[in-house]
Amino acid sequence: MAITTSLTDELATAWLTGRARIRNYHLTTQGNIHAALRTPESAQAGEDLWEYVVTNASDHLLKAVAEEILKYPSRQLIVAADLADEPQPAGSTAKHFAEKTGLRPIGVDELVMVTDMTQQDVEEPIIPEQFTAEVTRNDGWYLVAFRTTDEADIGPDKLAARGRVAVVDGTYAVFDQIWTAPDFRRQGLGSLTMRYLSSLALEHDVETGLLIAGLEGQALYTYLGWTAIGDVVVLGHPDVNPEDQWATQTFEV
Repeated sequence: MAITTSLTDELATAWLTGRARIRNYHLTTQGNIHAALRTPESAQAGEDLWEYVVTNASDHLLKAVAEEILKYPSRQLIVAADLADEPQPAGSTAKHFAEKTGLRPIGVDELVMVTDMTQQDVEEPIIPEQFTAEVTRNDGWYLVAFRTTDEADIGPDKLAARGRVAVVDGTYAVFDQIWTAPDFRRQGLGSLTMRYLSSLALEHDVETGLLIAGLEGQALYTYLGWTAIGDVVVLGHPDVNPEDQWATQTFEV
């Protein structure tokens, strides 16, 4: 199949649906604005942790959402937009949307990436003898975790890598929270995790893979055949320290 080079709202909706399913967020849509509430953590803490997501939004729409965040500092805005025609300096997209909205950049230089799932290997990859794969099958999504065995120098039962994938509408495979422990990086576990998750997703007739790649993962996904189609910027209230913003929290064991 031909992979799209445009970041459509259909793709954004599929990504958000899979992400919300994996992370147990409540997702709602009003017009061109998607909104996700982090649950159950937000409900237990009594915090207003809504994030708004817009795709190729007009200045008018960006302003409207920014006004909500200026009133509610714990909320955030995720802006996804088509890639510029020419390569841009690092941070330029974040600066552009910060100037338009009056908000502070929190997450910058992330990319929306896609791949043709029909070209992925449907077979589970061969696992090196120093690791074992644990698969958890949930309602609409899968988790795979790699732990060490007795053959590993570091000893058995150490979590080395893990990742998640959701199947949306039987068509999209949404990859999320791909993580490798610091002691196991640059050993091929990122590729192994992606291949194993792909084999799980391909138990369904999925056609398109979707993910958001940070700077550290972009080279890996490009090597695996993924294509960047959009920029992603996370913005928050200008008076809130980015270190206190919950969207910057990394995936932890």
